[in-house]
Amino acid sequence: MKTVSLVATGNMPTDITEGVLVRKSGLPVVLFAAMAAAVPAHAETLPIEAVYPAGSDNLAILNTLRMGSFNGRDGSSLALELEQQLRNVSVRGEAYYQIFVGGGGPRADGTVTGSAYSSVENNVEIVQETECVAKNDKGKCIEKRVVNIRCTRRSVTLTYTLSVVSPRGERLYSMSKPSVTSNLICPQTYNVAPVEVVIASLISNAARELRFEFAPAQVRTDIRVKEGTSGLQGAAKKTFKNGIAATKRNVASACKLWTEVDYLVPNHAPTLFNLGLCAESDRDYDKAEQLYRRTAELDRSERYATESLERLARRRKAEQQLAMHASRRTR
Repeated sequence: MKTVSLVATGNMPTDITEGVLVRKSGLPVVLFAAMAAAVPAHAETLPIEAVYPAGSDNLAILNTLRMGSFNGRDGSSLALELEQQLRNVSVRGEAYYQIFVGGGGPRADGTVTGSAYSSVENNVEIVQETECVAKNDKGKCIEKRVVNIRCTRRSVTLTYTLSVVSPRGERLYSMSKPSVTSNLICPQTYNVAPVEVVIASLISNAARELRFEFAPAQVRTDIRVKEGTSGLQGAAKKTFKNGIAATKRNVASACKLWTEVDYLVPNHAPTLFNLGLCAESDRDYDKAEQLYRRTAELDRSERYATESLERLARRRKAEQQLAMHASRRTR
């Protein structure tokens, strides 16, 4: 089971698996860090083990894939990278796909073909810089001038396509897109990556993006609990805080303590939200949804509850994909 822990500020449906962060929409990008800023060291969290849906329902339900021909000077490299990505997909302890390579052999649910072409474009770009032309006896600049620096704008483009067809020739999936990396290289620019390295990186990134189109992703996300005590007093306030502290060592104990708070002070939004996380952690999606909706009704400004409901919708879609995937396996 390949899962990676990610700490999120609140309840954002942000995923990380096999070194890749995934946008809220489900489309992956490498290191999309804006989705998950660092949580302060004092913040307490609850672990949520979840499976999020693949980008394509048609691909997610397949069990066997055949890697066919990939055209273009970079086609074979993309095929190898994608094959490795798909072989590494594991959900709940089981390999998701059985991969065949080349022609002949067992019939596959889908045959994967594609192409990849890289190109490099260099254009002159003039950059203005300010330099010091005179200093005083204390080393302070007293005269400056603007100079033009001749630089090169290097753009490396990888244009790739992918197609998956069924044994009967039905097109299950197709896409075509360019991926571009642009760098400004000036006389004083150091550590410029060779073109070959940039192309290899673009190919690797493309394969990782495509992996998320094929199969769901299993993720362990540490979500920040709500710590607000407004509206609580006495024993209820103390018990709520004890629950926050318990998240460090015993999640079940924390959830039990928040249940006691809910009994003492019903309709306390932070308590309900935290109990929603407890239910979601147990995969009780119906209960979690009820608790998040109650939280949102009590506090209209509570965006975490709304984001939690969005995440639950994605998780339900993933479960549907997993069910279809399993049903095809048993045929």
